[in-house]
Amino acid sequence: MAKLLQNLIPLLSAIVLLLAAANTVRSQTTSFTYDFWGDQPNDLIYQGSAHFPSRTTFLRLTDALSSQVGRVVHSNPVQFSQGGNQVDFETTVNFIITPGPDNTPADGLAFFIAPVGTTAPTGSNGANLGVFESNGNGAAVFAVEVDTYVNGAWDPLYPHIGIDIGSRASSNTTQVDSSILGQQVTLLINYVGATRMITAKVTAGSKTFEVSYEYDLSDFVTEQVQVGLSASTGQHVATHDIVSWYFTATMVQSKAVARSRKELAGNIIRQFV
Repeated sequence: MAKLLQNLIPLLSAIVLLLAAANTVRSQTTSFTYDFWGDQPNDLIYQGSAHFPSRTTFLRLTDALSSQVGRVVHSNPVQFSQGGNQVDFETTVNFIITPGPDNTPADGLAFFIAPVGTTAPTGSNGANLGVFESNGNGAAVFAVEVDTYVNGAWDPLYPHIGIDIGSRASSNTTQVDSSILGQQVTLLINYVGATRMITAKVTAGSKTFEVSYEYDLSDFVTEQVQVGLSASTGQHVATHDIVSWYFTATMVQSKAVARSRKELAGNIIRQFV
């Protein structure tokens, strides 16, 4: 009996450690909600022209002035991947884009994921949406853009929602119309690590515009990331206001990692049978 107990103790300890590791992975969740109705959260990092105007309760990323960049970044990093596991995430942004005096709104806004500690690159105003460098690229930068101004060299020939992976030239787009201007609009973004599917949907009044793209973000972004919102103007301008922002990300155990742990537990059990 004593020998049996001696054999069972390391077996049980190993199984407990495996279960603890699995539970730790599943418990890594980042979630926040901001309703900008007079509140000015102190766990956001405000960059560039981002501010709270005295005449409105919304978070303003840019005024209708030329060559502006405004960004907010959540101060706590998000663990995007770890040991073969990665997050599922969802974010909802309610915003209002108001065209400037010439009624040619530019350039748009974006939700972005970037390496921890990055700031708006030099030359990121205008078409680069405060996210990409002056050459239009961004190492390990993912974004979903609501682009209101057509830059013919790389944009489709229409205002659009775009899924951007390391470049302002979107990997996939869908056309939007003027219904996204002058009223509150909702942007919903969803990523499922198991299917590698990125989905973005904009709802403006009775209209909905949707785009999707399959891509493994865990192979592209850094293991720890920062998440943020950004907007920019160029020669043409618009006011970009954020009404609310919701975000949640949960680490999900991949099938490969689960299978490896199951096999390891089986090997341990066989050693003591």
